[in-house]
Amino acid sequence: MTEKSKAAMRIVLENAVVALAVFVAAIFSKSIMPSEGTGEIPVLWPAAGVALGAALLLGWRVLPGIFLPFVASGIGSEFPWMYWLLSPIGICAAVILSAKILSIFQFDNRLANPRDIFLLAGLGALLPMGLAGFWTANCLLLAGKTTASGVGQLALFFSAAYAGGAIVVTPALLLGASGRFRIGQIGLGGFTLGVVQLAAVIFSTWLVFSSDGEMQKGRSIAAYLPFPFVVWAALSGGTGLAALAVLASTLVAATFTGSGLGPFTSGTAVEAILQLQAFIGILATSGLLIGAGTEARRRERVLREEAAVRRAELERLKAQVNPHFLFNCLTAIQSLIRTDGRAAEEGLTSLSLLLRKSLDVAKHPLIPLGDELEIIREALRLQKMRYEEGLEWSVVADSEAEKFRVPPMLLQPLVENAVKHGVRDGFGRVDVAAVVDRGDLIIKVRNTAPDGCDPAKWGESVGLASVRARIDESCPSGSGVEFTNTPDGWIQALVQIKPVN
Repeated sequence: MTEKSKAAMRIVLENAVVALAVFVAAIFSKSIMPSEGTGEIPVLWPAAGVALGAALLLGWRVLPGIFLPFVASGIGSEFPWMYWLLSPIGICAAVILSAKILSIFQFDNRLANPRDIFLLAGLGALLPMGLAGFWTANCLLLAGKTTASGVGQLALFFSAAYAGGAIVVTPALLLGASGRFRIGQIGLGGFTLGVVQLAAVIFSTWLVFSSDGEMQKGRSIAAYLPFPFVVWAALSGGTGLAALAVLASTLVAATFTGSGLGPFTSGTAVEAILQLQAFIGILATSGLLIGAGTEARRRERVLREEAAVRRAELERLKAQVNPHFLFNCLTAIQSLIRTDGRAAEEGLTSLSLLLRKSLDVAKHPLIPLGDELEIIREALRLQKMRYEEGLEWSVVADSEAEKFRVPPMLLQPLVENAVKHGVRDGFGRVDVAAVVDRGDLIIKVRNTAPDGCDPAKWGESVGLASVRARIDESCPSGSGVEFTNTPDGWIQALVQIKPVN
């Protein structure tokens, strides 16, 4: 089978699955419609939520799988063909409009933060589904099932039912597709707690909505008994568990209300539907927003913990680098003690000044590059005493570069590495140059090297790892360091640091 055939088969399979889900949801929606005195007015329309979720997950290719089951669910009803053919067109148009609007505003299907909840509830549900409800009401007018004076009220009922389906069912589908309900992701303990919380939500909803409406006359406030349990689920399980809790509570409440039971049925059917829609809207938006806020706080806590770990690792690397730096300086002075006492004495003086400057700059998270280069010059002077005429070096920077702020002791490991690999048989050269180019600080640490020297073999040493860690920790995104062989036979460490905005 060719790739094109496989793609076609996949599209057919996706449409079949979507069509089955939409059809089942549509039949369920019709089964909970109150009929006495109001005609077929929906109390909830989960099929709209299934259709919107499918469009957001799979795109326009499943449009046939959305349209056809709506038509099929109307065949055989008491309505003429004009209604069950035209009404699905309005729902499909609403789904397309909703998905388009959400894509424009960069809606995240994972419902990662409260912004996505507001986008789905407002621009994704209320606005497009409101238009679909108005379309459906006018289709009933064309079919002779209502009068012109009743179109406005019917449009309100259908709009609320479609929007309720979108804000209740769509989040559960999106989160399920992103793997938020897998046991492996939440752990067995979290799964067990989630089951207990869902059971509490379902039981509390059943307790309130399964009783006769006359027994609860004037007690519609009791309908909000499930709220504390939904909030409990949202606070412990985040958006995923909140979506399941909202879905479960809403379906139970809608089923009993459609059957003439519960606290909203003590008055007329119209009043019952309006009260139920208010219940669904408040329950869904509150639960999902609390869940999204909970997850946002968890992500923030994880990021803080990761930052603390990175800082601790950075301090560990710095603790390893600084003694190594001191050891190299003392080795350079030791080599002078027996051959040139005066030079060794000068070396100790330079080392004292160098350590004092190093301690001073280490107190600050960022320092001017000019201060860093002073330390580098002192370190190279010490190395020059060790190698005498065998080591040549230069450190240059333009005035703008010297003012650029960098993490302290950033270049010291690079320069030590350049001396280590650049001096062979007592001879070598190290050059440090810094400029500001298009707002970025560019630093080049170059050293001579024998043929075949591969910087990749030493690019991950402790000292150079600390350079990368300090850049990642203290510099803006896009900053970094890379090691290369230059065409003229040198080894080069290229540091690029973005300016702090």
